[in-house]
Amino acid sequence: MSRIEKINWPESWVECAGERTIQRRSESSSDVLFYGSWFCPFVQRVWIALEEKLIDYRWVEINPYEIDPTQPGGYTKKALSIDEKREHYPRFIETSPTGLVPGLDNKGESIWDSLIIMEYLDETYPEHPLLPNTPLQRAHQRYWSNFVTEKIQKPYYRALMSQSEDEQAENLEHFFATCREFAKQFAPVEDGPFFLGQEFSMVDVALAPFWQRFLWIGGFYRGLQFPQDEDFDRLNVWWDAVSNRPSVSATFVCEERLISSYKSYADNTGTSNYAKMIQEQLKKN
Repeated sequence: MSRIEKINWPESWVECAGERTIQRRSESSSDVLFYGSWFCPFVQRVWIALEEKLIDYRWVEINPYEIDPTQPGGYTKKALSIDEKREHYPRFIETSPTGLVPGLDNKGESIWDSLIIMEYLDETYPEHPLLPNTPLQRAHQRYWSNFVTEKIQKPYYRALMSQSEDEQAENLEHFFATCREFAKQFAPVEDGPFFLGQEFSMVDVALAPFWQRFLWIGGFYRGLQFPQDEDFDRLNVWWDAVSNRPSVSATFVCEERLISSYKSYADNTGTSNYAKMIQEQLKKN
């Protein structure tokens, strides 16, 4: 059974909907095992999908990082080795051989990678679908979900991790440009707030955890403010609808806690696989 481990929690940290969902799902007896880390946006994608599709699952918390009890929550972004992860979480490594979250063990069927898991869930549990019916629409969903991963969130993380104000500004401009390109693919706002209009889909789920972090983490560490124009107006309408959807709001953890967990990204001292990838990108620029 997974429990929320409270190491050096400040009094201002209050358990919110996300923590309560984790606690409740950790106590489930389901044989659908969801291996996740509470702070990870890729995990949150699958988490939202599981909640949206009303699948009974058991949350298994994975901490892939070293613990520093002097830090709030004990949080670092200093990655454990794959051998250390295997020692602490052998069943998780059997499920996700890369050692990366999320991982899903669906009654003995193992799968990993957030977008792949979401497609698998949609095919395995067809009720409350996240993918449209036609092959063309499904192909568009895959493309734009991957666009979020490859084109939108990476320049944001470069801006977050860079220690140069000029680099930060350059990467934010790139980030804003890809957001505008993305916004132009949305259904007209009069057709509904989501990517497809009235229909909530995989693309919405793919972006939601990152948008939350753009606002919370980017706002705190980099003073991120979105431009005021037609494209961002459309994205604001989208976020208002998405953030109030029960399957999404059920995954929102304590804002101060999430912000604190990203300190090592903001000062560029993290050693996670993702941090190393962004650091390499910054070196090349």
